[in-house]
Amino acid sequence: MKRTSAVTLLVLTAAGAALAAPAVASATPLPPDGVYVGTDPSGAPVPFWQGKTITGGGTAATNRVLGADVLPADVYSAPSIATGADVIHVDYGRLSPALGALVHDEMTVDPANPNRYTGTVYFVGFGGAAPIGGFTLTR
Repeated sequence: MKRTSAVTLLVLTAAGAALAAPAVASATPLPPDGVYVGTDPSGAPVPFWQGKTITGGGTAATNRVLGADVLPADVYSAPSIATGADVIHVDYGRLSPALGALVHDEMTVDPANPNRYTGTVYFVGFGGAAPIGGFTLTR
Protein backbone atom coordinates (compact mmCIF):
# COMPACT_ATOMS: atom_id res chain seq x y z
CA MET A 1 0.00 0.00 0.00
CA LYS A 2 2.87 2.39 0.74
CA ARG A 3 4.28 1.91 -2.74
CA THR A 4 0.92 2.84 -4.33
CA SER A 5 0.75 6.01 -2.21
CA ALA A 6 4.31 6.99 -3.15
CA VAL A 7 3.63 6.44 -6.85
CA THR A 8 0.39 8.44 -6.63
CA LEU A 9 2.20 11.30 -4.89
CA LEU A 10 4.95 11.27 -7.52
CA VAL A 11 2.44 11.36 -10.38
CA LEU A 12 0.44 14.20 -8.78
CA THR A 13 3.61 16.20 -8.11
CA ALA A 14 4.74 15.81 -11.72
CA ALA A 15 1.30 16.78 -13.02
CA GLY A 16 1.25 19.89 -10.83
CA ALA A 17 4.70 20.93 -12.04
CA ALA A 18 3.64 20.46 -15.65
CA LEU A 19 0.62 22.70 -15.14
CA ALA A 20 2.63 25.39 -13.35
CA ALA A 21 5.32 25.94 -15.98
CA PRO A 22 5.90 25.46 -19.69
CA ALA A 23 7.68 22.30 -20.75
CA VAL A 24 10.28 24.14 -22.85
CA ALA A 25 11.50 27.60 -21.87
CA SER A 26 12.98 30.12 -24.27
CA ALA A 27 15.23 33.14 -23.98
CA THR A 28 12.52 35.69 -24.86
CA PRO A 29 12.47 38.29 -22.05
CA LEU A 30 9.20 38.75 -20.18
CA PRO A 31 7.45 42.14 -20.19
CA PRO A 32 8.12 44.46 -17.25
CA ASP A 33 5.37 44.88 -14.66
CA GLY A 34 2.90 47.64 -15.44
CA VAL A 35 -0.36 48.65 -17.03
CA TYR A 36 -0.40 48.23 -20.81
CA VAL A 37 -2.92 50.01 -23.03
CA GLY A 38 -4.49 47.61 -25.50
CA THR A 39 -5.63 48.30 -29.05
CA ASP A 40 -6.32 46.30 -32.16
CA PRO A 41 -3.35 45.92 -34.57
CA SER A 42 -4.27 49.16 -36.38
CA GLY A 43 -4.16 51.14 -33.12
CA ALA A 44 -7.94 51.47 -32.74
CA PRO A 45 -9.56 50.91 -29.33
CA VAL A 46 -11.28 47.58 -28.71
CA PRO A 47 -14.77 47.81 -27.18
CA PHE A 48 -14.81 46.85 -23.48
CA TRP A 49 -11.09 45.83 -23.41
CA GLN A 50 -8.51 48.39 -22.26
CA GLY A 51 -5.41 46.14 -22.23
CA LYS A 52 -3.52 44.04 -19.71
CA THR A 53 -1.88 44.51 -16.32
CA ILE A 54 1.39 42.59 -15.99
CA THR A 55 2.60 41.68 -12.48
CA GLY A 56 4.81 39.21 -10.65
CA GLY A 57 8.02 40.19 -12.39
CA GLY A 58 6.34 39.62 -15.75
CA THR A 59 4.96 36.18 -14.86
CA ALA A 60 1.28 37.04 -14.40
CA ALA A 61 -1.31 39.09 -16.25
CA THR A 62 -4.92 40.12 -16.07
CA ASN A 63 -7.03 41.64 -18.80
CA ARG A 64 -8.46 45.07 -18.09
CA VAL A 65 -12.14 44.90 -19.06
CA LEU A 66 -14.45 47.84 -18.34
CA GLY A 67 -11.84 49.20 -15.91
CA ALA A 68 -11.48 46.00 -13.84
CA ASP A 69 -8.62 43.50 -13.82
CA VAL A 70 -10.22 40.15 -14.73
CA LEU A 71 -9.28 36.87 -16.42
CA PRO A 72 -5.94 36.05 -14.78
CA ALA A 73 -3.24 34.30 -16.76
CA ASP A 74 0.27 32.90 -16.46
CA VAL A 75 2.92 34.67 -18.54
CA TYR A 76 6.03 32.84 -19.74
CA SER A 77 8.32 32.60 -22.73
CA ALA A 78 8.39 29.44 -24.80
CA PRO A 79 8.03 28.34 -28.42
CA SER A 80 4.77 29.38 -30.09
CA ILE A 81 1.94 26.86 -30.09
CA ALA A 82 1.37 27.71 -33.76
CA THR A 83 4.76 28.49 -35.31
CA GLY A 84 7.45 27.29 -32.92
CA ALA A 85 9.07 30.77 -32.81
CA ASP A 86 10.11 32.18 -29.41
CA VAL A 87 7.19 34.20 -28.03
CA ILE A 88 5.66 35.39 -24.79
CA HIS A 89 2.62 33.32 -23.84
CA VAL A 90 -0.39 34.69 -21.98
CA ASP A 91 -1.84 31.36 -20.90
CA TYR A 92 -5.30 31.30 -19.29
CA GLY A 93 -5.41 27.51 -18.90
CA ARG A 94 -4.55 27.19 -15.20
CA LEU A 95 -5.99 30.39 -13.69
CA SER A 96 -9.04 30.90 -15.93
CA PRO A 97 -9.81 27.33 -17.09
CA ALA A 98 -13.01 28.14 -19.00
CA LEU A 99 -11.26 30.84 -21.04
CA GLY A 100 -8.08 28.78 -21.36
CA ALA A 101 -10.06 25.93 -22.93
CA LEU A 102 -10.94 28.30 -25.78
CA VAL A 103 -8.23 30.94 -26.28
CA HIS A 104 -4.50 31.47 -25.85
CA ASP A 105 -2.56 34.71 -26.43
CA GLU A 106 0.99 35.03 -27.73
CA MET A 107 2.98 38.22 -28.16
CA THR A 108 6.39 39.55 -29.15
CA VAL A 109 8.16 42.81 -28.38
CA ASP A 110 8.13 45.42 -31.15
CA PRO A 111 11.77 45.76 -32.32
CA ALA A 112 11.26 49.53 -32.88
CA ASN A 113 9.68 50.15 -29.44
CA PRO A 114 10.57 47.98 -26.43
CA ASN A 115 7.47 49.27 -24.59
CA ARG A 116 5.12 47.89 -27.26
CA TYR A 117 4.06 44.29 -27.85
CA THR A 118 2.15 42.80 -30.77
CA GLY A 119 0.04 39.76 -30.14
CA THR A 120 -2.16 37.10 -31.64
CA VAL A 121 -5.19 35.48 -30.04
CA TYR A 122 -5.58 31.80 -30.92
CA PHE A 123 -8.68 29.65 -30.69
CA VAL A 124 -7.56 26.37 -29.10
CA GLY A 125 -10.94 24.79 -28.43
CA PHE A 126 -10.49 21.73 -30.64
CA GLY A 127 -6.84 20.97 -29.87
CA GLY A 128 -5.38 23.07 -32.69
CA ALA A 129 -4.26 26.69 -32.76
CA ALA A 130 -6.26 28.89 -35.16
CA PRO A 131 -5.56 32.65 -35.12
CA ILE A 132 -8.76 34.62 -34.45
CA GLY A 133 -7.49 38.13 -33.78
CA GLY A 134 -4.64 40.41 -32.95
CA PHE A 135 -3.76 43.10 -30.42
CA THR A 136 -1.09 45.54 -29.38
CA LEU A 137 -0.03 46.49 -25.87
CA THR A 138 1.83 49.71 -25.10
CA ARG A 139 3.26 50.70 -21.75
